[in-house]
Amino acid sequence: MFTKAARATGKRGQESRFSLKELADRASVEAERQAIRLALRATRGNKSEAARLLRVDYKTLHLKMKRYAIEAAAFRTS
Repeated sequence: MFTKAARATGKRGQESRFSLKELADRASVEAERQAIRLALRATRGNKSEAARLLRVDYKTLHLKMKRYAIEAAAFRTS
């Protein structure tokens, strides 16, 4: 496993490895981000429809989009 300090260099080390919880949290965040992006792409940026697809409240989707800096306008087509 790569250390936090050695990620960029690709070297392995003993100090400050990511814990299983940290890895799981990061994977969860990335999966959530991807799911939101896919739902917005499928709905052409319609947040209400995306929230329904994801089975979450509109406000929850809005807050998560803000947290992950995802803009619905980027998924709207002309």
